[in-house]
Amino acid sequence: MHYPDSKDRSAELLRQAIPMMAQHPAPLHPITYAVWYDYLAGRNAGLKAEMDQVVARQVPMSDALVYTLYRRHILESAAETAQKVSDGLRAVIDEVGTTATLTGERVSEFTASLQEKSGRMASLGMPANLGVELDALLTDSRDTGASLSTLMQRLQAATSELAKLRVELDQAKVEATLDSLTGVSNRRGFDEAMAALLREHPSGEAGPSVVLIDLDHFKQINDKYGHVFGDTVLKSIAMAIRSCVKGRDLVARYGGEEFVVLLPATALSGALALAEQIRTTISGARIRRGSSSESIGAITVSLGVSSWQPGEPMEALIDRADKALYRSKSDGRNRVSAGE
Repeated sequence: MHYPDSKDRSAELLRQAIPMMAQHPAPLHPITYAVWYDYLAGRNAGLKAEMDQVVARQVPMSDALVYTLYRRHILESAAETAQKVSDGLRAVIDEVGTTATLTGERVSEFTASLQEKSGRMASLGMPANLGVELDALLTDSRDTGASLSTLMQRLQAATSELAKLRVELDQAKVEATLDSLTGVSNRRGFDEAMAALLREHPSGEAGPSVVLIDLDHFKQINDKYGHVFGDTVLKSIAMAIRSCVKGRDLVARYGGEEFVVLLPATALSGALALAEQIRTTISGARIRRGSSSESIGAITVSLGVSSWQPGEPMEALIDRADKALYRSKSDGRNRVSAGE
């Protein structure tokens, strides 16, 4: 992201941003400042429009909302710009390649025509100096054709390399939405899927619903058995959750020991039933420690469920599920609660 602001202008934006940041619960880290800075600078139209709605609705600027806005309007805009540059470069190379091919064909035709006419003129008889000039013209024509052929080979090689780069960029984009530890989607993948789902949500269709899942007493597992085993537990939990979902349902690691399931076209009742299935599946499993086969006993999770209400922002949906999750925690853990 390029920031053309002068030192005085930047200082003024800082003075405006600090009191606004202080009024909201999000931590005062650089990501939070970047969002407010871009909003106040007024250059990012998409961010300004969404922030204006958030401010108008008095939605608290939570850490989750800050990261969503940052990814959607600052981080992803840079990625989109890079993709546009790549697409534009590919188009230029393709166009130059086509032009070079046509030019090469015309040069070849011109060379052949010159050779034919030179032969006819020689059979009819002509001044010696004219033959020398024709031979020189034929040589120049062949040299031009050879140069164009070399150019074509280079352009084809460049096009091939760019195609490989685009495949790598696509793969990197996919990897950027996956959690490297558990193999499920990460928070960015979840946010993108949810945003797309809400944009395309048919009127009158149920859902979408979300299920937030948090491991109970996970810190005790890390403290007692170590973080390496803690990672094994997280992988096992992710697999257990995935075993309960199907179709378009999306499982994502939301952060730390917290997971989320996105359920398209699913009403609250269906989401509650799935949440209960996930809870019993996890509580009924037994995870053992490596070669010792020592069982660490039952692992339980607390869950919060909410279903989208037409017109509400994604953050409100997540907030209701989060409050339900903490109600499950405060009521004794290892249970499912519905968001109001």
